[in-house]
Amino acid sequence: MANDFYIKYLPVVDSTNNYLRYEREGLLSEAGDAKIIAVYAGEQTSGRGQRGNVWYSAGDENLLLSLLVRPGAVTVKEQFYLSQAIALAVNDAMHACGVNSVIKWPNDIYVGNRKLAGILVELDYAGDMIDCAIVGVGINVNQSQFPAMDKIPTSLFLLTGKDFDIEIVLKSLLTSFQYYYNMLENGETLKIAAEYKKYLVGYGKMLRYRDTFSIFNAVVKDVEGDGVLCLERESGELSRYYFKEVELLL
Repeated sequence: MANDFYIKYLPVVDSTNNYLRYEREGLLSEAGDAKIIAVYAGEQTSGRGQRGNVWYSAGDENLLLSLLVRPGAVTVKEQFYLSQAIALAVNDAMHACGVNSVIKWPNDIYVGNRKLAGILVELDYAGDMIDCAIVGVGINVNQSQFPAMDKIPTSLFLLTGKDFDIEIVLKSLLTSFQYYYNMLENGETLKIAAEYKKYLVGYGKMLRYRDTFSIFNAVVKDVEGDGVLCLERESGELSRYYFKEVELLL
């Protein structure tokens, strides 16, 4: 793993994603031949989540990580396979910690109806190819108290009663991501998609969803390479949704 990752720790930063974006050229120079740059922090003052949400984290209690990758052979239409790869890596790391987590489309990690980890993927394009991806990961590790919020969070500590070494969780995640990222580089996208569906909430199971017009029951039939969620309603009608267009009601 040492040759594939350049790893940097920051005690405090506004956002690890922002740091990678603004310090990208210097980090690429520091990283040398490393394929992936990983920056993690003890504390974020302006952490960001999906849908423009703030990612709240107590200092030095959680894994706050961003990865810089340049998946040269991945097209815009295949971009979601990278998101699947990191979701699987985080999910694998949670299982290694003794927690039976699942993936909630597009890439949140849940246990029951509680969110354990979130992922934010920011992409830069070169024509119809992905030039660069900055992948932010926030995992609630040892935090035991959270502010009031709509989606109730949880942590590895709350789920297991154990304190975890954050660096061990990090190494587990990176080892797993390396495995799936190698698949991506080798064009084994169907393998990634099949593994993703194994842990995807609602795949082959009737659950409740809400879109702009109604609340309805549906089964996940597929997730396309660009991230579109395909739902089959009770009536047999097939509906396709882009990110933010539909919500699973847990």
